Amino acid sequence: MMSLGLDIGGSHVTASVIETSATGKQPLRLVRKDINSFDTAFNIIEAISNCIIEILNDGTLVAEVGIAFPGPFDYQKGVSTIRNVGGKFEFTFGIHLKQALKDATGLRDTLFRFSNDAHCFAAGAYARAGLSSKRTVFLTLGTGFGSAFMENGRLLMHHPALPAIGAFYNEPFLTSSADDYFSTRWFHSAYRQATGCEIAGVRELAELDNEISKRIFNEFGANLGLFLLSWLEKFECDELVIGGNISRANTLFIASLREQLAPLGSNLNIIFCEDTEECILTGAAHLAKLENSSVNDDFTDVSNALEFNISSVAEQLCDKKIGLIDGVGIESWENVRRQLHHALNKKGKRVFWYDINACLKSGIDHSEMLIDGSGNLSQFFDEQKISMLHPDEAVDLCIVYGTGAALSKWKGELVNLNLVQKQMLHEGLG
Repeated sequence: MMSLGLDIGGSHVTASVIETSATGKQPLRLVRKDINSFDTAFNIIEAISNCIIEILNDGTLVAEVGIAFPGPFDYQKGVSTIRNVGGKFEFTFGIHLKQALKDATGLRDTLFRFSNDAHCFAAGAYARAGLSSKRTVFLTLGTGFGSAFMENGRLLMHHPALPAIGAFYNEPFLTSSADDYFSTRWFHSAYRQATGCEIAGVRELAELDNEISKRIFNEFGANLGLFLLSWLEKFECDELVIGGNISRANTLFIASLREQLAPLGSNLNIIFCEDTEECILTGAAHLAKLENSSVNDDFTDVSNALEFNISSVAEQLCDKKIGLIDGVGIESWENVRRQLHHALNKKGKRVFWYDINACLKSGIDHSEMLIDGSGNLSQFFDEQKISMLHPDEAVDLCIVYGTGAALSKWKGELVNLNLVQKQMLHEGLG
């Protein structure tokens, strides 16, 4: 069975059905839809789901859906934690997008996997280019500075020779961070400083083909090589693969890049990718296929393990527009959410779920709340993040869930699972 790959950007969503067993640069049929990343969560989800529905309208069946989505994002859960990226997708903050898209497309029994777009690019480029390098560094140069790393064709999340966060973008470079120097905004800034004027984009700058544009691209290549040299050397990288919109102008900066990387000699092969989007789509599908072949889909029947009556909670929330589900000592909130979602679905309700864990302070783990005996949950949460949780009126019911959900201060029906459990024990139903 085929797989479906999606690439979600700030202005469009692209989809393609992928034959993951095929090798080389298989031609792809692309369906592309405009998307307004500043729109409401409902409209964003509808745009993505419409793209999925359209590409599958010929009856094609897919075993899994792989989605390349910009970060920050809880890729394991499929929950959006995106913020501080110029407002893009911020109305999706906290939403369980995996569940929302399954509902919107009707693909409730299909595995959905969200992945970082740079990781998707790496997996796709490795497959489409037929690479066999031992240690490979992948870069995407565009509105941001994406990076991914492979050893013998397997993605690396951690390695002693690589940044602790598993990406280059936040590493210090010169007077700022790498992301500030190796993205489109650096070209805008460099041109503004050189001329006092604005430029539409990197493509326009490349087409100028004058002394100023040549100097800017030359500086870009030199900076990129200067930044990469020590990292590539420590990682013992033998292949550097570069994609993204900026890479299309590689003839203008390859010389200065190679000059800076000259100490690595012939040990390093540099490849520029002209099919970045196809690589991302292919990689998203491959990563979803890999997950689907190693684990079952993310639905687990745990009804006999729950300590309260799902049906009664669903009944309590069914006729409400906003719900809050709180409680402590819950072994698996995701299992609770799945069971309640199924019960509410049977009542014909379309539900958006908002994970309160998206609002935890940086560096705080949910398990820390479980062992803390103070009862002061607010110390674990970021008030600014909580303020970003916006219930969407376009769906039947919005529910914020998890230990600390009441801190959202949403005006809705509050269900305390601790009290539900106690009441059942009192009634002899526990």
